[in-house]
Amino acid sequence: MLIRCPDCGLGYFRESGYFVGGMILTYGLTIAVLIPVYLLTPLVPELAWLSETMKYVLWICFTLLLAVLFVRPAYALWLSLDYWLEPWPAAKAK
Repeated sequence: MLIRCPDCGLGYFRESGYFVGGMILTYGLTIAVLIPVYLLTPLVPELAWLSETMKYVLWICFTLLLAVLFVRPAYALWLSLDYWLEPWPAAKAK
């Protein structure tokens, strides 16, 4: 991630622990996708040949992939929500 906005100079990093809310959003978005997919998997009969261990490995890989894909949008959403609720002054661009 960039340290500052290249246009206005707004700093993206507020303080230590600031993006914990972004992590929670990442978790929530990942779960919001995993639960419906999990509930729809019994409708796919082609997966019956996979062993239970292989199914667990696939679920773990799918979960990690979703988490990685959702990190940046979740952090951006968290930053946008914070700025929308309580705008802070931008630093002067160099």
